[in-house]
Amino acid sequence: MIRPLSVLLLGIFLAVSASSLSVSGQGKTGFFTEQLKNATDFRVRTQAALALGASDDPGAVAPLCDALNDASDSVRSAAAAALGKLKNTVGAGCLKRHLGETNAAVRSVVERSLKLLAGGSKVPPPPGPNDTFYVAIGPVTDKTGRADSSVQDLVAMTMQDKLLSLRGYAVAPAGESVPVAKRVIKDKGLKGYFLQTRVETPQSNGADLTVVIRVTMWSYPAKALQGEFAPRLTMSGASAGDKDSENNLIKMAVEKAVESFARVAESTN
Repeated sequence: MIRPLSVLLLGIFLAVSASSLSVSGQGKTGFFTEQLKNATDFRVRTQAALALGASDDPGAVAPLCDALNDASDSVRSAAAAALGKLKNTVGAGCLKRHLGETNAAVRSVVERSLKLLAGGSKVPPPPGPNDTFYVAIGPVTDKTGRADSSVQDLVAMTMQDKLLSLRGYAVAPAGESVPVAKRVIKDKGLKGYFLQTRVETPQSNGADLTVVIRVTMWSYPAKALQGEFAPRLTMSGASAGDKDSENNLIKMAVEKAVESFARVAESTN
């Protein structure tokens, strides 16, 4: 008897819970990514996809997106479910591209994960009584050559998360009007800034991958230029087109740029 896809995935998910215990640290994502890409048994690839969905690692998005093209219905379904479980909006772009999935059961999982991501987008909390800085995240210029919005989404999400992790920082909601921004800044006694990002084309010499991002710092909402930060990060053993490595480097570079911005903002306060 053929078992329903949902029952098969549940059984494999239980196996993931046990096998994941033996894989820890930064190697976890790499281990399951390797299994997802290269294992010949579809059950192992399915297990790897579900494990990546439970990893809470942004680096898991790229291999899961690739797995939406797997020959196995079970693997594609697990990858779609995992992207929803990650709740990383970067994965929405590749899920949208697979709304034409021919298998009805897999398509249903794709649609459900898209709804989860749409409902899980983070809206920043309003400024609190202990906040000093009010930061608006501007548009992202993506020169990586990707056809989707994954880079823009990754930069915006990483920047917001990093800013909110710092004491005294609040983030303006997307699309805020100038009058509203002025009122919030005046009423709360805040100092406003606007951050705009450009992700340059990744460079590779065959052995190393280098990513540079440029973050310009402006006043807000007047938008007078204040400065620029351009972190350059290199990863050995990675090559051009390796989206997983590119994403990790972009994320780390954004975090470094925000740290540099914060030092400047606090020194002039």
